[in-house]
Amino acid sequence: MFSIYFSFRKVMQGLFSILETELQSYIHFADRLDNFNTMYMLVKIGHFVITTQLSGSPVSYLSQQLGNCLISVKRLFDKFISNLKKQIEEMKIPKTKKCAILPFVTKFEEFAGISESVFKNSDRRNDLDKAYHHLIRKNYHHLFRVLTRLKIVCLENEKREAKKKYNDSQKMYVKEMLGRPMEKINIFFEGVQERIAAGVKEDEVGYQLAFSKQELRKCIKEYPAKELKKGLEHLYRKVEKHLCEEENLLQVVWHSMQEEFIQQYKHFEDLIQRCYPGSMINLEVTINDILVYFSNIAQSH
Repeated sequence: MFSIYFSFRKVMQGLFSILETELQSYIHFADRLDNFNTMYMLVKIGHFVITTQLSGSPVSYLSQQLGNCLISVKRLFDKFISNLKKQIEEMKIPKTKKCAILPFVTKFEEFAGISESVFKNSDRRNDLDKAYHHLIRKNYHHLFRVLTRLKIVCLENEKREAKKKYNDSQKMYVKEMLGRPMEKINIFFEGVQERIAAGVKEDEVGYQLAFSKQELRKCIKEYPAKELKKGLEHLYRKVEKHLCEEENLLQVVWHSMQEEFIQQYKHFEDLIQRCYPGSMINLEVTINDILVYFSNIAQSH
């Protein structure tokens, strides 16, 4: 079966050798024509790719090519959001005597109006939500501290609101910046959970080729202690550029990132115990290692 499948792929590659080049050219042309086109492509191509993956059938030549296209489209979409965020940050407020709607509010309204119609009921909704967080995130850390310190009774409601928005904003920032440090393991276990949701028993998932013990071990080996520590050091430098030292904001956020990382780690451990009982499979690092990494990195800066 596999020999026939790979022979078929070889034939298709010979017949359509320029397909990938043409698809990539079209994607970049559409992006140059209008950046909003990347949203349409992200939704349509993403839906096709995830539908193919969930069907459980062998990946066709076309779906493989579109999978490569999806990576390119996602990069263009991220670039679009990054540029839009930069435009909002650099937008100058007109020095007029009259009050008016701030320019970046109108810019965001335009983006939201189009994107909501494009991403409606889409499997890629998470990408849009992340974009929203990038564009409208505010920092209520200082405001909450001030209201707490001054203890102005009439501003108790405002203090609670500031605290809520501060906590929400911090959580968004932590999730976006930390991301998924062990991405391939995340993807692996997402597949495991999809199989369980489809009716496969937890202790039988490992008998499927794509989710065997051997495949899990391969994923885990991608994240040795040295690489994880290196990634965390790079993350700290990025966060350090974003956050000030006032009121220990940097330390507060770094501690929240540590907690989020540990939660991801415990989630992996739980799935390994449930789906691969008695396998003696462990991640390359321990929770204590993670705590030491976070502590040492913070102390060294």
